[in-house]
Amino acid sequence: VYYGTVLEHILLENLCAFYDVGEHNEMKLHGADWNDAMDMAWENGESVAFTCAYAGNMKNIAEYLRKLQEKEMFDRIEVAEEMEILFTGDRELYESPEKKQQLLRQYTEKCAHDISGNTIVIRLDQLSRNLDEKADWMMENIRRREWVKDGENGWFNGYYDNNGRPVERCESGDVRMMLTGQVFAIMSGTAKKEQIKAICNSADKYLFDQKAGGYRLNTDFKEEKFDLGRMFGFAYGEKENGAVFSHMAVMYANALYKQGFIKEGYKVLKTLLDTAMDFDRSRMYPGVPEYFDNDGRGLYSYLTGAASWYMLTMITSVYGVHGELGDLVIEPALMPQQYNEKGDAKISLMFAGHGFYVMIHNPDKIMPDDAKIKSALCDGKNIENIEKMSVRISKEDIDKLSREKRHVIEIYI
Repeated sequence: VYYGTVLEHILLENLCAFYDVGEHNEMKLHGADWNDAMDMAWENGESVAFTCAYAGNMKNIAEYLRKLQEKEMFDRIEVAEEMEILFTGDRELYESPEKKQQLLRQYTEKCAHDISGNTIVIRLDQLSRNLDEKADWMMENIRRREWVKDGENGWFNGYYDNNGRPVERCESGDVRMMLTGQVFAIMSGTAKKEQIKAICNSADKYLFDQKAGGYRLNTDFKEEKFDLGRMFGFAYGEKENGAVFSHMAVMYANALYKQGFIKEGYKVLKTLLDTAMDFDRSRMYPGVPEYFDNDGRGLYSYLTGAASWYMLTMITSVYGVHGELGDLVIEPALMPQQYNEKGDAKISLMFAGHGFYVMIHNPDKIMPDDAKIKSALCDGKNIENIEKMSVRISKEDIDKLSREKRHVIEIYI
């Protein structure tokens, strides 16, 4: 019996996926990524969208490995010796789908039925550098090969179908754009700032539909396209075929906030909220439906994934309350219309076992891009660690607080 670590398991998941590519050097779709209705491209389907996602994963893992090392928590790890082959840094191999698949086969054959139980030691600085190299290569490859131009704007192709053809394009009279590939490109950091602006313009032009309730999942392909998935068997505007699909729309908002596109992210969330709350149109109790159809009617009246992402985005991105290695960090990104008449906004939540009221005062209702935090208090005492729009309370100071009462944090802009 071999007992591996959680980190080892996470590395294994991401590294195997890096090598499991199709002929265009993007990760194989394998019948579905986030969307189980993309289930008819088993042989040759590729997901550029999830290649972006895995590149973002690797960047995040590398970043936290460096932070662990900086904090001198540990500087090396043990992994199964069979995994050593997955840590290759051969850029020539990265460029070759055939060589990648060959390496993956070598690894799986080594692990067939049994493994040795032996381990190797890897330094964290070597590991984080290796993950960064792989992520950078994936991102650059996508930027170079998958960008669909539309004049000054454009977007990323997100998929290859079972015939090995790119799914998205912009040709005379035939615009094929899907929201999913843009979400993961933005969220992962694959899309650069200028590309995010171009994607937002294109999404507003081709995917946004006020009547339907916001950003559609895709444009009308005008074919059943069963070389990609059964989703195209739905009428356009139903479910995954071009509906305003709440889950991906909220993830679009989250990605935009993450990259500092606050006005654009706010538009996504506000449009969904307004549609759901307009009973004459949505015909549903307030909540987050799976999707809105062509007329803005909410179908499948509660979808926990979309609701969770909506709450996550509101708390950690809009109010900006989140944790960083145990510290409590607050980076508010509220639009002027999200404050009350006095310019106040508040949120109540738990963090690290402690209750908090976070109150943000912005009497002049300054736009988040122009705002600056003047001062901040916790239970009436000054918080010293303040940057432009960021307040940080260390884990050590959090641990000193009483668990018997809720603590009041006030931020003045």
